[in-house]
Amino acid sequence: MDSFEIQSDNAQFNKSHFSAETFIPGLFKPGSKPYDKLKHAIEREFRPNGAPEVISMNIDRVKYDPKSGKGSFRIVLDINYTFGCEDLLIKKQDQTSEWTFFIDQQLFTTFFYGSPYIDSRSTADEF
Repeated sequence: MDSFEIQSDNAQFNKSHFSAETFIPGLFKPGSKPYDKLKHAIEREFRPNGAPEVISMNIDRVKYDPKSGKGSFRIVLDINYTFGCEDLLIKKQDQTSEWTFFIDQQLFTTFFYGSPYIDSRSTADEF
């Protein structure tokens, strides 16, 4: 499973105005560090299908329970796969990736967790 965390300023977690439905998509603006972290994690998730490059990502289905600090969201993405040996490029649209998160409002940090089925490198791959 891929995971990462993002520090935020305390103004974003103002309890009376906080909305995960706007906070989560707003965090992942193209060109931002959080966007790049998420893009890299998704490319790892889709790696078994070729050499992936995420072209676009849209976040939807944001759910959040303020009592537990836990939530989830879905990413709908367009991704290109490059196969260098065959000089082939395959474009796939509307692929999905499911993520969960935990917002620690004391630390002003959000922890993100990808699918437990992400292909991760093993030391067995070296042999």
